[in-house]
Amino acid sequence: MKKKITTSWGNASLITSIIALLCFLAPYIGLPLAIFAIIAANQQDKIKANGNAQAGRVMGIIAVVSNGIMVLFMIVFWNLIAASI
Repeated sequence: MKKKITTSWGNASLITSIIALLCFLAPYIGLPLAIFAIIAANQQDKIKANGNAQAGRVMGIIAVVSNGIMVLFMIVFWNLIAASI
């Protein structure tokens, strides 16, 4: 019997990385999704390399960076507001 090779991890990586990029203004949603996208891409590479997994990994890394910058910006912004009060 032939074992079916799935691409579900690659598809999940691509979809969650797109959503994570769209949620960069809400990093508490986008950052976990971006991290999951990178993990899912690595899982897909263990099964079989896939173009969706590669795209998901790249966009996941971009989303982690953009969401991380947004988190730092929010921390600095809130500290400036708290200091002025």
